[in-house]
Amino acid sequence: MVKKIVLALLLIPVLACAWEPTHPITVSIGFAPGSGNELAFRSASAIVEQNNPKVSFIIENKPGADTVVSLNQFILAAPDGYTIAVPSHMSLFVTNDIWEKSVKKFEWDSFINVLTLGKSPLAVIANVNSQVNTPKEFARLLQTTTKPINIAIGGGAHQMAFEYIMLKIGGTQEVKSIRYQGPLQAATAVAGNQTEFGIMPIAVARPLLEAKKIKLIGLTSDQHLVKFPNAPKMSQVASGIDVNAGWLLSLPPNTPKDIIEWYQREFSKALTSPEYQKWASDNLIVVINSEFESYGVKMYAESLRKTFKPIADKLAQ
Repeated sequence: MVKKIVLALLLIPVLACAWEPTHPITVSIGFAPGSGNELAFRSASAIVEQNNPKVSFIIENKPGADTVVSLNQFILAAPDGYTIAVPSHMSLFVTNDIWEKSVKKFEWDSFINVLTLGKSPLAVIANVNSQVNTPKEFARLLQTTTKPINIAIGGGAHQMAFEYIMLKIGGTQEVKSIRYQGPLQAATAVAGNQTEFGIMPIAVARPLLEAKKIKLIGLTSDQHLVKFPNAPKMSQVASGIDVNAGWLLSLPPNTPKDIIEWYQREFSKALTSPEYQKWASDNLIVVINSEFESYGVKMYAESLRKTFKPIADKLAQ
């Protein structure tokens, strides 16, 4: 009997140390509403809230400088589990080091990246009235145009895809990228005939594509999509291109282990649920099991930097 009581007493501190939220959690997203970051997080967090009735998330959209405005604030957040962020892979791990280097206050590995919420191939799109319909026609126009052409983008991965295509095909100086506050805003600009072309995750462009408000020129990945089985590939004109949008769940530096474990456990449970898997499939998002923990994310980050950092450095010269 005494031994049982002693054992119970020893377990009390362990149970007491198990962290779980007791008030609303602020979620910082560095794009205007409608980004892939927000879509993926809302879908996953709704399942986390169902599994944990006392938990709630409040999203704060803080667009600016390709997520740097939001992440500059996030790096200063208390590591108490009540402020989290949903950055993008390419922006955080590669392009912020190039195009936002002078304003950012964090490094590519400053944050605790709990897991990857999902990835989506990028789509090169056009206004429905455009005469361009294929990757080859798109490349030919960019190579020969004598008139200004603007291509709407909403994030670092989109900028990288634009620069990669321009590098491979030798586009003229008349072709420029125009940065919007998020991918949905970029897609809407193309649909509204503010600009002829755009690049954004197909997960974001999908509703406008299905409504025939825009048309698909090509994908920046060779990934096969069930809903777009005959989608052209931009690799036809830009060999080797493989650029996807991807989104992380991140915590501030120095976050205690028990808080990290709560987020890793609850969100990986959500990502493997039938509800999220169906949502991801319907929205052309790939869920990567190997990135359900920090080590897998770090390995992907390092591979992304190895592939794209030299390209970005060259473009920045």
